[in-house]
Amino acid sequence: MKFNEEFIHKNVPIKHLVTFNIGGNADYFYSADSTDALCGAVNYANKNNIPYFILGGGSNLVVSDKGVEGLVIHNQCEDICEIDKDKMQIKLSSGFSLSHLVDLALNNEFEGAETFAGIPGSIGGAICGNAGAYGKSISDILVTCDILTKDGKIQTVDKKYLQFDYRMSRIKKEPIVVLSAVFQFKAGNKKAIQDKITEILEQRRSKHPEKGVGCAGSFFKNLPPAPGGDRRQAAGLFLDKIGAKNMSYGGAAVFEKHANFIINRGNATAEDVKTLAKLLKDKVKKELNITLEEEVRYIGRE
Repeated sequence: MKFNEEFIHKNVPIKHLVTFNIGGNADYFYSADSTDALCGAVNYANKNNIPYFILGGGSNLVVSDKGVEGLVIHNQCEDICEIDKDKMQIKLSSGFSLSHLVDLALNNEFEGAETFAGIPGSIGGAICGNAGAYGKSISDILVTCDILTKDGKIQTVDKKYLQFDYRMSRIKKEPIVVLSAVFQFKAGNKKAIQDKITEILEQRRSKHPEKGVGCAGSFFKNLPPAPGGDRRQAAGLFLDKIGAKNMSYGGAAVFEKHANFIINRGNATAEDVKTLAKLLKDKVKKELNITLEEEVRYIGRE
């Protein structure tokens, strides 16, 4: 379906579209179910000088209690799905879930997506935040992206253009919209791939909040490797040292099984979450002289 401004709605609740289940309304809201519609909505916002935010799977976000200014575009684009068995590549629209990529890779006996099993969110969001786990990031398997630039042009770019870093990309800093992406894999054994996925999902189940519990995912970025090390240091280890699992504020609390998760106990506000996050950061700084940095993004009115 092409973009139609008649389907832009005013003052729309969006907290049910965010995994934290927190936040106020969007001033304007549009659901894009095709690449044409997504491009049309972004171009409409730019033409009318309306700020916009692309909402994917809704993870890694803390939405302001005061709502989101401008146009929230819900990316539900799933119109591009191409599998090249010879090249062992998969191309997907940015609105597909990351779990869909994992499933497609498994079903085609492509190795390389296993570590992303269980990570919530969309392809577009994963690329924007360079999502990853167990030492691997989405940029490791990305080949190219089709993007929409600020001047309304669609172009294909490689991963260097997106300036990836740990949980960071150029997309977070510039008005770049991911439309679709191509991922590269290696030939694998289906049983071995499935076993790895099962192992990772079991690890997640043992220490991550259950599905349905309001949570944005890992809250703070892991820290750079220790001198002489090659793996990042888990933020949760430092939070454990300051007794974070016993801390809460209002309706927000640190998850009892993993200190790098803040959960919504049912009635949390964005301000509760921000206050608890500040208490955690201040305590880690005071007791360990370590500065934590949020992995989540705060969006909306301050």
